Amino acid sequence: MCGRRTGKTTGGIVDVVEGMIGGEQWGWFSPSYKFSTEVWRELCNILAPIIAKKNAQEYRIETINGGVIEIWTLQGVSAEDVARGRKYHGVVIDEAGLIDGLIEVFNAAIRPTLVDYKGSALFLGTPKGRRHGFVQLFARGEVGENGWASFKAKTLDNPYIPPEEVEAARRELPEAVFRQEFEAEPSDDGLNPFGLKELERAVQPPSKKPTICYGVDLARANDFTVVVGLDEWGRWTEYDRWQAPWTETKQRIRRLSAQAPCLVDGTGVGDAIFDDLAMSGMNVHKFVFHVASKRELVQRLIAAFAGQKVTIADGIPYTEFKAFEVTYTSQGKVRYTSPSGVHDDAIMAWGLALTMYEKMGAVPPETVANIYDYERLGIDPDARPELRDALIAQARRNGEYVERGPYDQFGEDWT
Repeated sequence: MCGRRTGKTTGGIVDVVEGMIGGEQWGWFSPSYKFSTEVWRELCNILAPIIAKKNAQEYRIETINGGVIEIWTLQGVSAEDVARGRKYHGVVIDEAGLIDGLIEVFNAAIRPTLVDYKGSALFLGTPKGRRHGFVQLFARGEVGENGWASFKAKTLDNPYIPPEEVEAARRELPEAVFRQEFEAEPSDDGLNPFGLKELERAVQPPSKKPTICYGVDLARANDFTVVVGLDEWGRWTEYDRWQAPWTETKQRIRRLSAQAPCLVDGTGVGDAIFDDLAMSGMNVHKFVFHVASKRELVQRLIAAFAGQKVTIADGIPYTEFKAFEVTYTSQGKVRYTSPSGVHDDAIMAWGLALTMYEKMGAVPPETVANIYDYERLGIDPDARPELRDALIAQARRNGEYVERGPYDQFGEDWT
């Protein structure tokens, strides 16, 4: 179990090559085609001097001394169809943290291939949440179970990785995600950058206070147009989602409060929509999506969830936020994205609304909950700020003071 770029796959390739030089038969299992192709190319290059036969369609290499390697892709196939009838001296399960149903696949399909030669299995990967089978298998080695051994390494244990690149990732990522991806410490939230507990806590009914700003994410191809409104607290007041021709979309956006500023997606065709809305007299501002701006928008949301400064609607918005994850480009750069088949329109609309809120310089008013705490702790709310802050700091150190939001004291009837 290792951080990213520690050389996991390279280590597995070394084991395979050494085994094949000794005339052994090996199997390699990857979660998807894109992981298999790179390993195939590498093995073809290294083994070139001793290859007797290779089949690119079947991902199979035979060497002149009887060695064999077969590469299997686990995506979209049932366990019963993988490696049936094969026997191996050893297998490598690469990117094990990305394989759905890892334990079931291993027990049903891979483990039987090792019986004839009393073979070994090498699981390589970065953890993807504490509940994944990879973490469960790793625990068997940690507790010293017979026949199992577990090893861990951080990204910076690889001397060829520039430390400044890892530090850049540390600044960009939530702490739990960084520790998982670069220090191999499984996170309770898997790859979700917002935090599953923070998301559950943020799901609230709409605020009944007036809307002071909007975020508008415009539809692309099969996407949806989504509008989100926020109140003076940054809590959601309005949420709407639809697919319609541009004429109808503009009409629906114009029905929003004309006084409240809107941050509108002005990317691509959205530029013309923005111009039409501006000419109609709406208080609109443009936001253009690109890699850097989307990253900043998502990081703003991450900070808001961590500070309990945002609420979201249940249903589709919660589902989108929960499915969102951190991925990486081929150059190792951080990228925020939704899994295939899951939209991110609500996330972008909430991010636009929050960005507009912060651009306005909006500051939430004093909470009733905090005033309640002042009275409970015997602190005069009208005392000099420095004295009041010192007393609150002392109460925090004593465990007597807990920050509260506007919902916490009064439940659903907080207004």
